[in-house]
Amino acid sequence: MKFHYIDSNKALKDFCLSIETCKYCALDTEFIREKTYFPLLALIQLATETEQACIDPLVIDDFSPLVEIFENTSMVKILHSPSQDLELFYQQFDALPEPVFDTQLAAAVLGYANQIGYADLVNRKCGVKLDKKFTRADWSRRPLSEGELDYAMDDVRYLIQMYEEMKAELESRDRWSWIQADFKKMSDKTEYQLDETTLWKKLRGVQRLKGAALNNADQLCRWREQLAITKNRPKRWMLKDEDLIDIARFKPATRDDLKQIGNLSADYVKKNGDAILKVIKEASQIDSSQYPKLPDFVKLNIDQQAISDCLMAICRVVAEKNQIALASVTTKKEIDQLVAGKMGSKITTGWRNEMIGKYLQQFLKGEINLSCVDGVLEYS
Repeated sequence: MKFHYIDSNKALKDFCLSIETCKYCALDTEFIREKTYFPLLALIQLATETEQACIDPLVIDDFSPLVEIFENTSMVKILHSPSQDLELFYQQFDALPEPVFDTQLAAAVLGYANQIGYADLVNRKCGVKLDKKFTRADWSRRPLSEGELDYAMDDVRYLIQMYEEMKAELESRDRWSWIQADFKKMSDKTEYQLDETTLWKKLRGVQRLKGAALNNADQLCRWREQLAITKNRPKRWMLKDEDLIDIARFKPATRDDLKQIGNLSADYVKKNGDAILKVIKEASQIDSSQYPKLPDFVKLNIDQQAISDCLMAICRVVAEKNQIALASVTTKKEIDQLVAGKMGSKITTGWRNEMIGKYLQQFLKGEINLSCVDGVLEYS
């Protein structure tokens, strides 16, 4: 199917009007983020059952027709592993497609490899081997070649076919209801809003910190994030994780103290030293009861370790019966947390709970047993 190249407000409006009654809308984006905090949206690929288009967001400034498509709840929006695309849509348009169908999540529930890539899924479902010729293309360059645009369109051309086949399989195997909550969550704006209170959790090396040092890291992460947003530059350019950790640990009080830390240059200290010292000083005034805390380390006793092994055995049996990769569902660490009484894990919610979690909880309550019958492990 020939695709349109949309490079004006009028062309976008006309195109969106032409597809407003379609049932399906496959979506993907190309963006660049190497040198900025906010990704630069460079291309939007869109396909319905009747039309296909590459939308050029670098020359369009009225996206209201596209937002109307996003908000048309009678049209299913189909994407593959869409978290970054959806975050980008939220940042760019303050709008999210709804309802959403994620082919990667559907593939996991149907037993494909954990986090299967788009090209692999297309090969398996459609028998098409996608060309990787333009994987490293500069999507912000104009004009884009016909080959580059055609390559970009491959990212949406096969989504509708895969959706129809996978949805039918999910329904035939009574798994369609399992992932409705996950899909609905993808269209929830709160999922993409910045939560400054959790930034420190993504800090490499944060496990080495506690008490006041962890509090310092928390406050430095907030400062770094806001500076990166203001300058629209990657936060690692504002302050590297390893240097942030060192500052949090050593609690510098002067510029000279800062100069002794990590790889901070004299020029960096001159530009940012006072701001960092202010963060450390203000952090010292926070009551210790408000300090962030690392998750409790789960150390199981002998009996709990044995129970955890039994739960993992049940996981393997159920995963095999459902023809799904165990890694798609849970991990040993998560099972240990469940045995330790921490019930807020993924295994006890959504489709994972429907498939495996509920059986684990029944075993913990003594409602089902694990047995070996003719060399085969069974639960009943």
